[in-house]
Amino acid sequence: MIIRKSLIAVGTIALAAGVASCGSDDSSTAADATSTTASTTAGTTTAAATAATPTAGELQATLVTFFDPAVATTEKVALVEDGTGQTAVLEQFNGVLRGYPLTAEVTKVTAVDEDTVSATTTIAGPHGGAASEVVFDQVDGKWVLSEDAACTILSMGKLTCVK
Repeated sequence: MIIRKSLIAVGTIALAAGVASCGSDDSSTAADATSTTASTTAGTTTAAATAATPTAGELQATLVTFFDPAVATTEKVALVEDGTGQTAVLEQFNGVLRGYPLTAEVTKVTAVDEDTVSATTTIAGPHGGAASEVVFDQVDGKWVLSEDAACTILSMGKLTCVK
């Protein structure tokens, strides 16, 4: 949890300059997690990565969908950990995205623990972008934006998550 909050703080600082935050792998012990840390660069997974660790391309596809204002809020709810509670703010976010489009490029995926990964991501808008760490959690076998990462991104649009 401390790691996640630190990563989110780093993401928040990056957001102030122009963008967002944090993630996991499927190892059973801390030693395994260290030895099987997934490192994905330009969509190519290293041999040490486990099959359950998402690729940069998979996480980028999630962010592309999340940032697409034409994607229905109901679909975005499924992309966020505990997204159902954020339905109203995700609807507002779609409105923000119509006037301020965002893009994402994931360049590296690093395991944090067996159900969390941190994705080095450049999030850019009309006024530029910045590298950020975006955390993804594995929920029911699917990699989704952590609630904290989603709330950090939503705060870019001056929106507040429901807690």
